[in-house]
Amino acid sequence: MLCSLCKSSNQAEFPSELLIHFSARKHLNNPGILVFPRLSVCLDCGFLQTTVPAAELALLSADTPAPEQNRENRV
Repeated sequence: MLCSLCKSSNQAEFPSELLIHFSARKHLNNPGILVFPRLSVCLDCGFLQTTVPAAELALLSADTPAPEQNRENRV
């Protein structure tokens, strides 16, 4: 597979653990969503690519505010 940024084939996959937190005060008590995706890293330019597993993606979608609400939180 070629890197999306530099088109290099020098890539490696790594297991990972990510904790995704939501911003805004209303999410202060939300512990976040723990995700264990595999990371694909270009060893030439450092471009990182991953896919969130379906179960965790559903949790993220359920807790994500509508686009109109996101605009209110921007500075």
